[in-house]
Amino acid sequence: MLKNDRQIQLTLRIDGTPITVHAPQPPEHGRLDELLPALHAIDNAAISHAIRKSQASGAAASCAKGCSACCRAQPVPVTPPEAFALLKLVEAMPPARRGEVEARFAGHSRQLQDAGLADAFLERDPALTAHAARSLATAYFQLALACPFLEEDACSIHPQRPFVCRQYLVTSAPELCTDPFANPVEVIAMPLRAASAMLAISQTTLGGHQHTVPLTLALEYARRHREELSRQFDAQPLLRQWLQSLASQQPAAGI
Repeated sequence: MLKNDRQIQLTLRIDGTPITVHAPQPPEHGRLDELLPALHAIDNAAISHAIRKSQASGAAASCAKGCSACCRAQPVPVTPPEAFALLKLVEAMPPARRGEVEARFAGHSRQLQDAGLADAFLERDPALTAHAARSLATAYFQLALACPFLEEDACSIHPQRPFVCRQYLVTSAPELCTDPFANPVEVIAMPLRAASAMLAISQTTLGGHQHTVPLTLALEYARRHREELSRQFDAQPLLRQWLQSLASQQPAAGI
């Protein structure tokens, strides 16, 4: 890994293909969410590779601006550092804009509380089975809670969107995405599991049971865990651990 004051350069090897990535240099000592700009750049490079591979096989992504089905009901999972990054992003907005966005989050949180789902997501049981998790996701989906950042069928925080939003790309007909639990949605396979790697370094640094939460509950989760998520660490070892986690998850990938 090469670095200077502003950028790091590294080479990913995915499917035997070397991919050079230039990413923002993280602070030497900082919070986990401050790693995200660099991690997003690396993830974007892997996603671009997956799109090219899919196109070469004749399956082009059908996702496009204006198609917002996946933003309208799905419980988009975000990791704790991503939740904190979203909280910091909202808190930095001009007062009127911040109030508008926070009101959307609060409304969704009330609906989830009323449905008896909020605590199951915010304090996730480590023993939760895959079947139970799917049942929770299905119940969430039925509430049709649009992402608080969705405006005019587009993401209003597109450059800062979470890992899962970046990686969720389909090649099937857009109308199938209105109910991905029932329809045969065809998803582009991603070579790297960026969110899982982020959970791995969160577990190492923060301890306890680290889990994802639906984006609609991100602000509430981050406020509950603000002190924990404000802790600072040496960035370089964590960046290397994140990369190593990626490589261990996917045999076809290397750093």
